[in-house]
Amino acid sequence: MDKMIITAAVNGSVPTKENTPHVPITPDEVVEDSVQCWEAGASVVHIHARAEDGGQSHDPRYFEQCLEGIRAQCDIIVQFSTGARKPVPRETRIQSIDLNPEMMSVNCGCCNFPQGPFINSMPDIEYWLSTMKDYGVKPELECFDLSHVYAAIEMYDRGLIPDPPLFNLIFGAKGAIPFTPKNFVHMHDCVPEGALINVIGVGRHQIPVTTMSTVLGNNVRVGLEDNIFYSYGVLATNRQLVERAVRIAEECEREVATPAEARGILGIEGQLTSH
Repeated sequence: MDKMIITAAVNGSVPTKENTPHVPITPDEVVEDSVQCWEAGASVVHIHARAEDGGQSHDPRYFEQCLEGIRAQCDIIVQFSTGARKPVPRETRIQSIDLNPEMMSVNCGCCNFPQGPFINSMPDIEYWLSTMKDYGVKPELECFDLSHVYAAIEMYDRGLIPDPPLFNLIFGAKGAIPFTPKNFVHMHDCVPEGALINVIGVGRHQIPVTTMSTVLGNNVRVGLEDNIFYSYGVLATNRQLVERAVRIAEECEREVATPAEARGILGIEGQLTSH
């Protein structure tokens, strides 16, 4: 098996300080948590921009402050989110690509979340992937449902996604595919042979999903974007969630990838120095 890549999704666009005091909101807080996750064993950090009031943002200045602060202290791979829970022009959602991050996420379909519809049209997905291809930025393909996997396969077959494609399978989000072992195995088996798989378990599903993905030889994402609790009623920190993923890997006799090793697995070697 390849070494396991651990991604830390440190803030997301939904958790607030009222939900948990541990979620990083400001760029300085994001930098601090990212470095801590790197120290704990994460190879990738996934970042959302936040407005001054803590709400959703796509401000390139926010991403720039995070990127500069992180790169000054460690070599973790920085991945920007293009996600938007509220309607935002497709150009706005990807404007931070001018900062040359190594990776960006691409949501591959629509969902009906409790907060409202999560819209990602096929023309917009094609636009984001084409732009990332032009910039040489590695896309992570966010799949909240089985139809999203097939949408990503279609884009891959059209040459819009570089090898190896990275599918991020999300289980347990309300309004998307629920987590059951059968759902996990079926969605997993629909990913094309030779592709890389990363997996997210939302909320209480984080531990079983992380464990199944580890056993199957895939990669995992943890962090406060996906789950604010360490155990029932006990709030977590990003570092704690990464440390637990590392322990699960060790118990399953999987080695955890360093950022340098992760770059080799992902096919983005040399991008950090070229920026």
